[in-house]
Amino acid sequence: MGYRRRLPAEMMDSTSRFRSPWGFTLVELLIVITLGTMIAGALYRVVRFQQRIYREQRATIARHDALRIAGSIVGLDIIEASGREGDFAALGADSIAIRSPVGFAVVCAVDNSNKKLGLFDVSGRVSTTAGDSLLVYHPNGWLVRQIQDVDPQSASSLACPYGGTPSIEMSLRVDGSVTEVPVGAPVRAFRHYSYRLEKDGSSWWLTRGDGTTSEILTGPFSGDGSGLAFAYFDEDGQSTTDPAQVARVDLTMVAVSGNVSEKRDTLTVSVRPRNQ
Repeated sequence: MGYRRRLPAEMMDSTSRFRSPWGFTLVELLIVITLGTMIAGALYRVVRFQQRIYREQRATIARHDALRIAGSIVGLDIIEASGREGDFAALGADSIAIRSPVGFAVVCAVDNSNKKLGLFDVSGRVSTTAGDSLLVYHPNGWLVRQIQDVDPQSASSLACPYGGTPSIEMSLRVDGSVTEVPVGAPVRAFRHYSYRLEKDGSSWWLTRGDGTTSEILTGPFSGDGSGLAFAYFDEDGQSTTDPAQVARVDLTMVAVSGNVSEKRDTLTVSVRPRNQ
């Protein structure tokens, strides 16, 4: 029997007969699918991690903003207040009632007998109804007066002591003497506000109320009793409950994210009222 030389095609690996006409075997496809699944899973975990970091950073910024806003609003009102002049109406462990500056004006005319002041350069929220308080400059010290009633500009009997501008924009009758209040004296308008935490929905927010309405300022804060706390001290650094003796107020706030983990940040500031 003679020897027949094998052709190259016949010498090919016998596994080639199972090769897909598209160029991939079943094993290779399984490997590709497995690797693709692993890569997709890794990318998904990276994206989820980045999203979690972003949410946490955004929540942290929100907490810090709440603390900054609350500290600024309440702190500035305390700085502008004077215990000796009766600006602190009520001192609570979790709230404070205070006369808050809301407007400014300049005295243009004074009616001593009727206890009236004619004002110009009025800005802010100088009340057009009775009840708000005024801090009026006097050579012997600032006067605290309450507005009794307001005359419209057209009905005012007062006039500035010089011709031309400015002219009186508002005429107020107050509850005390205005004798020797000079023309050109600054006037600061105050309104009684109380700051406390109030619940809205499932969260607690810092609010400011005037006895009639209440507005949400910022938050949310902790609702377990630690969200807003005040401590009051006299000039000797001793704790006091007398509004007239307040020389320092320590304000502590705890802002929360409101999520399941209830992450929180705390800020404590010490504020000294004016004229102390």
